Amino acid sequence: MELGLDNKSFVVGGASSGLGRAVAQQLVTEGARVLLVARSEDAIQEVARELGEQAEQCTADVSQPSGVDKVATVAVDRFGTLDGVLINAGGPPLGPTLELTDEQWLDAFRLLLGGPVRLLRTLVPQMNDGASVLFITSSSVREPIQGLDASNVLRPGVAALVKCLAKELGPRVRVNSMAPGRIDTARSRSLDEARAEDFGISTEEQHRNVSEGIPLGRYGEPAELGRAAAFLLSPAASYITGVSLQVDGGLVSAVP
Repeated sequence: MELGLDNKSFVVGGASSGLGRAVAQQLVTEGARVLLVARSEDAIQEVARELGEQAEQCTADVSQPSGVDKVATVAVDRFGTLDGVLINAGGPPLGPTLELTDEQWLDAFRLLLGGPVRLLRTLVPQMNDGASVLFITSSSVREPIQGLDASNVLRPGVAALVKCLAKELGPRVRVNSMAPGRIDTARSRSLDEARAEDFGISTEEQHRNVSEGIPLGRYGEPAELGRAAAFLLSPAASYITGVSLQVDGGLVSAVP
């Protein structure tokens, strides 16, 4: 299927590793141009070299106003206008509700909601008609995950934000989200290590236990999520807005 992404321009958040990197790779494969955004300059340079001339880079922390301003300036300078944005903020602090400090809760809010809203406030005016915004959330928007209380509380707010923005920005801009389950990234591996330590088992056993609870019997590959994301960001998904797509191998059993 032709996605219609040739020469389209996208800002990709969290592009130095994991899911953001996988989405950027797929967009470039489909012919798009990408502005890679991450906090680590060394890591983002490595990805930019790998992706070649279709990739630009911007080192910035978009949870801070100065980082948002920098991304907007670089995006307009490199591309002029935009065809989409991937909002991929990473994971908030681990821990149960009452053990997280006030500052950790505020940092989690800035990371998952405050920064993305500020970024879109700046970038939406630069978007072409038919542009697309895609948030990466988590399966915790449907079913809380033990030990990830900040994510469990705030990510459903992101899902609600997607619904609000889909109505506010339509018909010019589409807004959707993806709720990944266990994808084989450094973040998932670190969660397995922490949970294995809690249970007094090996990381390998924890991985097997989780995999057995997934109908497809395994963790997802980042590239699998990248392909789904490229579709939602593309003109091929032109009548899809305001939805949350679960990419979890059937892990979450909740009925929509």
